[in-house]
Amino acid sequence: MSEAKFKQAQDAYLNNDVDQSKLIHDKYSAVADQEDRKEPHKEESGEFIKSIVFGGLDGIITTFAIVAAAAGAGLTRGVILVIGFANLLGDAIGMAMGDYVSEKAEEDQIKKESKLLEKEIEQNPEEQKKNLIESYMKKGFSIEDSTRVVDLLFPYKSTVLSILMMENHGAVSEEDDSKGALKSALVTFGSFMVCGGIPLLSFLFSGHYSTPGKFDTVFIISIVLFSVVLFALGFFKGYISNKNCFVSGLLMLINGAVTTLVAFFIGYGIELEANKIH
Repeated sequence: MSEAKFKQAQDAYLNNDVDQSKLIHDKYSAVADQEDRKEPHKEESGEFIKSIVFGGLDGIITTFAIVAAAAGAGLTRGVILVIGFANLLGDAIGMAMGDYVSEKAEEDQIKKESKLLEKEIEQNPEEQKKNLIESYMKKGFSIEDSTRVVDLLFPYKSTVLSILMMENHGAVSEEDDSKGALKSALVTFGSFMVCGGIPLLSFLFSGHYSTPGKFDTVFIISIVLFSVVLFALGFFKGYISNKNCFVSGLLMLINGAVTTLVAFFIGYGIELEANKIH
């Protein structure tokens, strides 16, 4: 509620003007309903961005580590592609399933808490009023203003429920969005596949699939693609985490470089040992 509307509601309350108070809160309720309808889309968009970034990061680092190890071991480009895509698909399915299960569990928990709180509001309204008043007081309102705000809001049960859910659990139950977990899982799967598949493109279009992998032009192009995408994902990770975007991208790039260098030299060491045996 804006300061102007709050002042109007406060004046109506002090003057015992029931009609004016009802008119103000009807308008406020309509605006609040519109905001409630918009807010899930904003939150949904934010969650999808997170799924894209974190799914993409897992996909590209995991896949390129496999590619680097296979190239270091001197496996042919065709074998590198088969191993890379097989690992990519398997891990993408696993990530999506894990995302779905965790999101669904969180949604179910929020819905459960919402139903319990709704029951508490019906059975113990005075206790919940007291909790809400204390919440506003913690935000800096005086006890008189907090009481007035709560008295004016309390007839709107859905609004009160949403406020208390945000205060107690930091989330609001979305009864009409039963497919949120599925959408998140699909976004994670898609991001994992797309970002994880980018380092494989240089091998895919190189031809000569029987040529042994090594530190050649094809592998260098794959490194460049990997670095650009990894830095971009790290940059956006910093953005959604409210951290320095450039530093986040650079740290992610360093992390990926260390991971893949280790994988490459492990593969290279295995190839050397195998050559010694033969």
